[in-house]
Amino acid sequence: MNESDTLREDAWEEPAATRRSTAGCDCDEAVAELWAYLDSELEPLEAERVKAHLEGCDGCLGEQEVELVVKKLVKRCWEKDEGAPADLRAKIHATLTSISITETVRITES
Repeated sequence: MNESDTLREDAWEEPAATRRSTAGCDCDEAVAELWAYLDSELEPLEAERVKAHLEGCDGCLGEQEVELVVKKLVKRCWEKDEGAPADLRAKIHATLTSISITETVRITES
């Protein structure tokens, strides 16, 4: 077991009795669908089931908070990315937006 496994285990403890919300979503399902839920990738009905479960389950709500922190850290790291130099970006843009026209001239013998 490495340090990240330890942090993950400390962040979320499965309840003694797996809870099922009135919408029918249990802890295992909520945690399995958590990333898709946070990225708004679930169908509306499924997203509502996960949301209802998270609102009533402290363990899963804590897991959601950890995942949100991870997403924020990743976003912050990418925001610091400087990207390509301006001259390189301009060359790439020019190449992608240029239109090449080739004219074929047919020479016929008389």
